[in-house]
Amino acid sequence: MIPGRDQLKELIAQWCPSDGVHASPVPGISCIKVSRSQQRAKRHWRASFCIVVQGTKEILLEGQVYREREPHYIVSPIDLPVTSRVAGVSPAQPLLCLKMDFDAVALREVAAQLDRARPDDIERPGRAIFIGKASDRMLDAALRLGALFVTPDDATVLAPLVRKELIFHLLRGPDGPAIRQLVRAGSQAHRIAEAVYRLQASLDEDVDIAALARAAGMSRAAFFKRFKEATAMSPLQYQKRLRLLEARRLMVEEGAGAEVSAFRVGYTSASQFSREYSRMFGDSPLRDTRALKQTAAVVEDM
Repeated sequence: MIPGRDQLKELIAQWCPSDGVHASPVPGISCIKVSRSQQRAKRHWRASFCIVVQGTKEILLEGQVYREREPHYIVSPIDLPVTSRVAGVSPAQPLLCLKMDFDAVALREVAAQLDRARPDDIERPGRAIFIGKASDRMLDAALRLGALFVTPDDATVLAPLVRKELIFHLLRGPDGPAIRQLVRAGSQAHRIAEAVYRLQASLDEDVDIAALARAAGMSRAAFFKRFKEATAMSPLQYQKRLRLLEARRLMVEEGAGAEVSAFRVGYTSASQFSREYSRMFGDSPLRDTRALKQTAAVVEDM
């Protein structure tokens, strides 16, 4: 057993008095604990850098399963609608995870420095989600980041440096070249990521594929192909799933009604919203959200 990993497990457990996502004293850093295995469910995976030191997080994206034995990292520079679950855990051996909100600025800075040292990486299309073994150096940096929870004054200066160190170890690993492409200005991967951000920021607006393709500097066919390679779905599918996930969150976490939630995410027809919601989640908005509230289910994923 790796001593640093054991210490990191203890630190995360200390900041998680119960199951769920617990904000740490360091902005943008959270600790996660899940002590019961889950059924696969549709969730909104937020752009993040997670280090799982105990337990297994399984992610299913359009038929492809992403899963790794502990300790492992899960990274996505963009939000993704996924099907996921926590497996093989118990109250005695819960999933324990350190989560960093995705820091695009820090990633670009570290990637730019690495690009100067290794400028010849070849662009390789692929999914915008990455799971791999967490190295000892990554675990050591994560432990030092967690240790700053008790010294918030020090964290103001040191946390950004340790976050960059974690990103450095990630980018130097096997997934580094593909992740660097997503933030390299001018690359096709980066242009697709920019299109994804535009869709996220305007969920209540209709998708204009032609306009997105023009902004990305691609033909409509090339844009569609590269978007699906990154997200495993078309732009229309991507927007629809994020809309429905956001509407679900509004109903469960903010107590908004179905019609209000539907309108806020861009639906103009309540009946269409209900049909598409039922098709995605397997039940009507009212019954589904009532069940989620009764079980105190967490709608957001990591």
